Amino acid sequence: MKLFGMLRSAFFMSLPYLLSLALVGILFGAIVATAVNSPTFELQEVRILNAGSMTPEQAFQFCELKKGENLITLDLVGVQEVIKRKHPEFKEVRVLRVLPNRVEVAVRRRTPIAQAALSRYVQIDKDLVILPGSSQVPFRNLTTIEGARSPKLGLLVGVALDDPSTKKAVRLAEAVKRSNILKDHALTKVDISDSDNILLVVDGDLEIRIGGSHFIERLKILDQTLKTIELDRERIRYIDLRFDDVVVGPR
Repeated sequence: MKLFGMLRSAFFMSLPYLLSLALVGILFGAIVATAVNSPTFELQEVRILNAGSMTPEQAFQFCELKKGENLITLDLVGVQEVIKRKHPEFKEVRVLRVLPNRVEVAVRRRTPIAQAALSRYVQIDKDLVILPGSSQVPFRNLTTIEGARSPKLGLLVGVALDDPSTKKAVRLAEAVKRSNILKDHALTKVDISDSDNILLVVDGDLEIRIGGSHFIERLKILDQTLKTIELDRERIRYIDLRFDDVVVGPR
């Protein structure tokens, strides 16, 4: 009896809190129901940021959204996945709900760092993802990867080149850029036709023969070499870093 009395006393003491929680739940549910059915929260505008100029109709098509959809119940993750599937050239996509009636989409494009010479020249980013736009002639001011293999899925935008030699070539090109060894010259090409004897082509036709491994060490040797000789394509045909002693081949 004593226990029963204690439980009953505890129940009555907590009753105001339980009623308050119930009222809050009912109020919240009523607000959500009102929002879901209110024309105030019907989608009226889509803004696409960092993707160039679009008409209102194009912005809705970009996201596969329709005017009048309820903004409260809109699946933002689903919209994000739709955009990524349709536009793999964007590395990042962020979809925001802006009450009462707008969606904002912030995108960040993939940046081309090289071009692969395949059946045509295709631009790729650091993840080796094929970007929009291809050409029968090389793009200017973009290092060419010679000897890359086409992906099994074909040269489609969003498909990644996955052969190990191409990955090695891109890493090598990035290492050259980071090192700033060729700061006054252009890395025209990385030739991986023979993965054990990779060539860096500088300023159009000057070869740097770097082999198939130990790239960091050999780039350091190249750096030391260029402190003693001028990288002059009129006088030098190649620099060979594959041996204990650097070989400089004259024209």
